[in-house]
Amino acid sequence: MSRAPRVTKPASGFWHDAYPELGRGPVSLKDSTCPEFYEKEKEHVFRKNWLYVARVEQLPGPGSYLTRELEVLGTSVLLVRDRDDTIRAFHNICPHRGNKLVWQDDPFQETTGSAPLLYCRFHGWRYNLDGSLIKPTRADLLLDFEPESCSVPAIQCEVWEGFVFINLDPGNTTSVSDFLGEFARGLDGYPFEGPHQVYRFRAELQCNWKIFMDGFAESYHGPYLHANSFGALTEVAKMDAANPYTDALAYQIDGPHRMFSFYGEPSQQTPFSRPIECLTESSPAGPWDKSGAERPMPEGLNPTRAEKYGFDSFQFFPNFVLIFSSSGFTTHAHWPTGPHSHVVEVEMFFRPPTSYKQRIGQELTVAFLNDIVLEDASPLEGMQAMLNSGALDEFHLNDEEILVRHLHKTVQDAVAAGEAQAGAKT
Repeated sequence: MSRAPRVTKPASGFWHDAYPELGRGPVSLKDSTCPEFYEKEKEHVFRKNWLYVARVEQLPGPGSYLTRELEVLGTSVLLVRDRDDTIRAFHNICPHRGNKLVWQDDPFQETTGSAPLLYCRFHGWRYNLDGSLIKPTRADLLLDFEPESCSVPAIQCEVWEGFVFINLDPGNTTSVSDFLGEFARGLDGYPFEGPHQVYRFRAELQCNWKIFMDGFAESYHGPYLHANSFGALTEVAKMDAANPYTDALAYQIDGPHRMFSFYGEPSQQTPFSRPIECLTESSPAGPWDKSGAERPMPEGLNPTRAEKYGFDSFQFFPNFVLIFSSSGFTTHAHWPTGPHSHVVEVEMFFRPPTSYKQRIGQELTVAFLNDIVLEDASPLEGMQAMLNSGALDEFHLNDEEILVRHLHKTVQDAVAAGEAQAGAKT
């Protein structure tokens, strides 16, 4: 028995009519070009919201640790699994003299490892995995010293479905689950826990982080930018009309978060299938054989209950994208390094293959997806350069770009609210 649809397009035929508060006119692009705005964005967006930084599998046992060098937060973050199995986050700093606490050869290179305690190589001070001081060296030289006041500075840290989040706002009282909202609750029951075959991809681009995220908030660009990857898209695009392959099945907005559901080709050979796809029975969307994927689908996936459903893309504010397909799930995290640059991190989590054919099919899917991400990235540095020229000061967005409108409005509103609050305190 098929489930009832959870979302339908407005009778008018325009998604904007479901979200009139977003407006319809041009959108300012100054949030993607202005260095002064970027400084405010760091403070009011990235330092005040929950941020995805790791998977629990990267901290497999007590004493496991990893560091994250997060320029947008102005700090190095240390994640540790404590002896009681709690995952904790700290500023990666020794409270004695401020030395970076955990690093290897290069203090700015991220590192992983395992240790029974935290040790500062500068003066040998030691700390428990919960950040508390074990013992300073030469305690006989310390004057008016209170050991309980000398702990590694903690960062608020919570885990949702195996995803580790941090929040640098000392006034935050919202749990990560409540922050992620209805979209997260709609994913209850998804097998996030694995095991997984994991593939990772990282790149630094000379473009604002939102400019890249915009490309994953709409599929309107598909038949043009991805013409070499998807032959069927190009053929339909020639009609310059409604495109059943790339027009979204659904757009949904929940507070600062958004998602869209996308069409998928049938799980079979098509006139556009490449020979290697036919050999491995796999494609960019994953394996043709979906029998191994049969399980109850969480309520939030495929909200229109479409027969030809391909994937769902959840974009949790500010910079975390979670994409579901028949192969498994993929994450994107976008970390600004400046007003016109950022790092994108892609992680693909697939079910472990049970045969050589499945493994080769997965590798093919990963290769396709990497190529598609590179296609998505290909115009962005040139685009940023032209935006910086000042020749334009606004975007003109259509109905299929409603989530682009939503992201920029949400960021601009967050900065405006933060500035107003800061002004009220002075």
